[in-house]
Amino acid sequence: MAILVWITLTVKDGNSNQVLELLDSPEGNDFTASQQGCERLERSVDQDNPNQILLTELWNSKEDWDGYFEMQQEVRDNNGFNKQLLELIEENGIEIKFSEVNKSRRNDVPKHVKRILEEGDRLKHFLVVHNWISDEARRNWLTPPEKRNPPQKRETEREWSIGWSERNPATVVQHWIPNDDFFYCHWIARNEQDIYKVLEESGAEGNWFNSMVQEAHQYLSAFRNSDQILRNYPEDGDKW
Repeated sequence: MAILVWITLTVKDGNSNQVLELLDSPEGNDFTASQQGCERLERSVDQDNPNQILLTELWNSKEDWDGYFEMQQEVRDNNGFNKQLLELIEENGIEIKFSEVNKSRRNDVPKHVKRILEEGDRLKHFLVVHNWISDEARRNWLTPPEKRNPPQKRETEREWSIGWSERNPATVVQHWIPNDDFFYCHWIARNEQDIYKVLEESGAEGNWFNSMVQEAHQYLSAFRNSDQILRNYPEDGDKW
């Protein structure tokens, strides 16, 4: 279970700037933030009392923090950090509190996002290369909505994503359009035939562009923020 660590420092009057400089040194917060299990570290100063400094740390687990805390005591005793800090704060001026964090927000995210995050066991990922059938098709497709006849409203990224999520059984989740004859989309679907079916039913395939669908047997994403081991490899040779 992830935890938040709340560390309150009560500084001796007139020493706040010195404590902040010490915390901002390589031996201070940078050292803490570099440790395994530390996902975020922020420091703030009480607006009503500048002698109250708060460190807020997000850790993967209490075990990670306990290991770090035991190790940092020795390191900071040896490099003099602890001695300098204790001279600048009040006696017993360090208070540490912990709270558990439920990092999973999947129950709070929109339905179209949950489908991407949670249906990986049923759906596959595909990279689709689309080739414009003509310069005119490309130009018409990329004409800004407000310049079309009749004018249209530009949709937000969320509206775009929700619109595609309703086109079962295949959904576009990302796309990239460069300045050449091709553009690229990331789809999720049960199989490549479902993608061609959606493209043909939309009227785009063959009228605006032609498409080549390839399954992405290995798909990793920082946006998924998964704790699972998802990288897979061919069982024999270099192809699945």
